[in-house]
Amino acid sequence: MKGVLGYNILMIQVRKITSCLLWVGLVLFSCSEPEALKGSGSTSRAPVSVKEIPGTVRIKKPLVWKIGKPGGTWYDTYKEDPKSYNPFSNLDGTHTVVTEFLLDYLFDYDTDTRTWKGFLIDTFEVKVDKDKDKMELICTLRKDVYWSDGVQMTVDDIVFWYNELEGDPEIYPVGAQGQYVQMNDGRKERILVEKIDTFTYKYKFPRIVQNPVLMVNASNIVPKHIWEPVKKQGKKAALDFWGLNTPPENLVGNGPFLLEKYVPGERLIFRRNPRYWMKDEQGNPLPYLERIVLTLTPDTNAELLKFQKGEIESYALRGKDLATLLPGAETRKYTIYNGGPAEGYPALIFNQNPKTLPPEKLRWFTNPDFRRAISCLIDRETIINQTINGLAEPLYHIISEYNRFYAPELSSPYSYNPDRARELLEKAGFRDRNGDGFLEDTEGKTVSFEIMTHSQDTVLHDYLNIIITDLGKVGIRAKLQVVDFNVVAQKLLNTYDWDCWLASFGFPTFPEQWYNVWRSDGNLHYWHPKQKTPTAEWEKKVDALYEQLIYTYDEEKVRELYYQFQKVLLDEMVIIPIFRRYTFTAVYNKWGNVNWDIRHPIGDGYRKIFLIGNE
Repeated sequence: MKGVLGYNILMIQVRKITSCLLWVGLVLFSCSEPEALKGSGSTSRAPVSVKEIPGTVRIKKPLVWKIGKPGGTWYDTYKEDPKSYNPFSNLDGTHTVVTEFLLDYLFDYDTDTRTWKGFLIDTFEVKVDKDKDKMELICTLRKDVYWSDGVQMTVDDIVFWYNELEGDPEIYPVGAQGQYVQMNDGRKERILVEKIDTFTYKYKFPRIVQNPVLMVNASNIVPKHIWEPVKKQGKKAALDFWGLNTPPENLVGNGPFLLEKYVPGERLIFRRNPRYWMKDEQGNPLPYLERIVLTLTPDTNAELLKFQKGEIESYALRGKDLATLLPGAETRKYTIYNGGPAEGYPALIFNQNPKTLPPEKLRWFTNPDFRRAISCLIDRETIINQTINGLAEPLYHIISEYNRFYAPELSSPYSYNPDRARELLEKAGFRDRNGDGFLEDTEGKTVSFEIMTHSQDTVLHDYLNIIITDLGKVGIRAKLQVVDFNVVAQKLLNTYDWDCWLASFGFPTFPEQWYNVWRSDGNLHYWHPKQKTPTAEWEKKVDALYEQLIYTYDEEKVRELYYQFQKVLLDEMVIIPIFRRYTFTAVYNKWGNVNWDIRHPIGDGYRKIFLIGNE
């Protein structure tokens, strides 16, 4: 299902990044001369540029929500059956196809204004004591939120969930880890939660942090009166609770839809929550939809066929699908929405782990001029035009426009430029010393390596074949290494026996994201993870800058620190990006309040979409 309840649900997973593998928030680069990295951080908010694609529609901002009437069934698809409904034991995430309808989140991040606002939280206030290096986040719950069984939600639900479920390392180790802050002396202290009254509570931070709301936001809060008796029975009872044998009516939530029926291997049916708290501008209860019916459809081609037959209401297009669907849009009465540039992108990473690399490869891959040269040999425009019909753009910045610290003047100095690449390689000591057409290093070793990718996506192979051809033109012998996805995971996280990896990454929206990637001691610091002390000088700089910026609450100081942080990474080219896709979703015209783009889910997470003719 496309986006389901939206972008903000993704944000609450940031502090659980240790469970992530391939979709991590990394950087993207582009190129001009090195002088392009000079300057200071801009305080202006850059607009998000979206290329106009004939036949597609871009939603207008600010979003306008029309008043609808209740009724209608939304038909859509899902990719994989849930293994449980339990948001704590089902770590593969398949439960979210149910729980992101069933359970609402505390805070909402407005991607247009780049600011936090309350959701289940009505109001909140941050208090900072600079003298004591302490911080409090004081929150007031909405008083109109009721669980689907009619019991009012209160602070007691929050405190129980935070301490007994989210904070119990035997129940939810990833969540429990996220409740701790590292102190200046290396110790870790817990963020405490304290009840003030029935609807007011506060988080007590042991030190000042840059983004307190991000650190405590969540969407897996469950009702105390349902879960407390189960928790008292022990760990196993809590982890087994809300299994697939649970009758749908026993799944008590506070979200917009409730599970009505589940047929394994076939479908999920949801009905509107009659006690849902949200109202439209005229005070009418939301959501408008009566039901949502999801059909299991793992295959994207089958999903496309369902859309063409009118069996589902929307379809998220691949690049090649645009030419298929555009001609029929008017006669079949659907609209193709241009969602703007994607938040994910392909990139190359070179292994720099001294424990597993041969000495010559370690010398090559740790040489920044070698990495810069590789970036200058990637013909991004050709890759875009030949593999995805031109429906992408080369990236020029380390973070996306949706990040409030985005600085449009920061761009990488290493875009496609074969002559520049040859100069960088020559400077690093690589030349054809024996006339065989291939480069050798200063010790006579031929420059040869493998680029690893997983076997499931042949489009990735197309990118790499173009890159490998261009590398060969300057004398670099590269070879495609296609392995199973699980093998990729083992090599990245356990054995570290790989040369170069074609990865897929996502942009960080906040500086705090991806600490396990940026920090040299992080287990997702892919090129050389879990270092006791940083090996490279640039890693020492990044560690120091990162430590400062995530524990600084002053906005302008954070902006300057993040600016310097980006400059280091752009110059080192540890991660070599390729392009950023355009995104498209088709929706039938019988629906109002679609308002979709890459950062806004359909109909505000199906809360406000309505069947035209019902309004």
